[in-house]
Amino acid sequence: MCTLEAQTTAHGVFVVDMQSQPLLRRCGAPGRPLRGRAPRVALKHGALTRTVPAPSRFLGVLATSTSTDFDINAKMAHLEEDLMHLFDDKGIDASAYEDVVDFRDPITKYTNIEGYMFNIKFLKKAFNPIFELHEAWVSDADAVTTRWTMTMEFTATKGLPIVGKVFRPTITFTGTSTYVYNPSSGKISMHIDEWDSIKNQEFFSVEGFADFFKQLLQPFSAPDLETPGFTLLKRMSDFQVRRYKPFIVAESLMDGATSSSSSGGGTDGDFSPAGMGTQAFRNLAGYIFGANTAQQKMAMTTPVYSDSSGKMQFVIGPSAAADESALPAPVSRDVSTRTVPGGLFAVRVFNGTANENSAAREREQLLASLAREGLQVESGAPWQLARYNGPGTPGFVRRNEVLIPLDEAAFMEAWPGPAPKRKCHVPR
Repeated sequence: MCTLEAQTTAHGVFVVDMQSQPLLRRCGAPGRPLRGRAPRVALKHGALTRTVPAPSRFLGVLATSTSTDFDINAKMAHLEEDLMHLFDDKGIDASAYEDVVDFRDPITKYTNIEGYMFNIKFLKKAFNPIFELHEAWVSDADAVTTRWTMTMEFTATKGLPIVGKVFRPTITFTGTSTYVYNPSSGKISMHIDEWDSIKNQEFFSVEGFADFFKQLLQPFSAPDLETPGFTLLKRMSDFQVRRYKPFIVAESLMDGATSSSSSGGGTDGDFSPAGMGTQAFRNLAGYIFGANTAQQKMAMTTPVYSDSSGKMQFVIGPSAAADESALPAPVSRDVSTRTVPGGLFAVRVFNGTANENSAAREREQLLASLAREGLQVESGAPWQLARYNGPGTPGFVRRNEVLIPLDEAAFMEAWPGPAPKRKCHVPR
């Protein structure tokens, strides 16, 4: 297939040389018409190169028709607002896109706005997608880049007896999208997604396809209970970075732990969060089931936390108390309550029965992943084990997590975007 090489001006305008017409004639057999074989244009923008069908507007020089009214900052503001409606009933503004738009992610591609809109409708039908926009910035004179998280709950098994309760896969991607504008029309002509979890971003990425189905077929899930809120900032293939909001816990020392050990136990602490905690569990269960000064019974929550300082914690959900001051005091002196400030954590998810060996192994693998990515752990902070399911849940469908606090300043340096050390905001 004949390909016309397009170049960009200083303003990022895609230009086809005036010699296009002779070149078009050479694409067909000598002396014969093209017979419907549409030429294609290689669109280049920085490191991005995409080949799309050549619409008639490319068959000439476009640089002379650029609009002096093009304002990339205004386009970014419109895009930020528009993306808030990506999956709601209002939907995105299709008029902001060229009719011929090169949309691509590692496993999907479309060359027109109709295909792009179809993809959005399909995701809404097959999944329950939630899109979180973290930030947007001007990445070139005619381009805007966004950082986002998209979480999709597979809806096909919802409502099914037994299966619907056990098999509830959630598929999550984080990454960046680059939107390239045609300054002459002010519309988006290229939209390229890249995922944090894979290396090969080019369509069709077998690595991306495998990542999608690995999540779809994962056998473990968390029960539908109150749980601490967080924003997923980054999902790599083998770990996540989350920013937790503050939440309330009731806590008790695990078997063999002392008040002195609970004041230390940093990342390299030798107290295993998966160690014996039977009495601590009973103390905490007693508190939420009424062993408190108000004899108040509280709703079950998830997960159960334990850490390398020897503490076990039950989460107290908003349905029980809006803040710590509203909580009744524990009857037992072995139980205390406090507000956990939240913060930045690296998280590794695994299934099975969490014991001392498996927890230690997952922690070591997480530390190795952090070293690979150049992320630093928070000095002296304990690492944690989170267990989401009850003891009656079969091991292979149990969800467990190892959490390690991250150094905030180091992470902000490594965060990709327009400038180091900038603050990420929670999605609006």
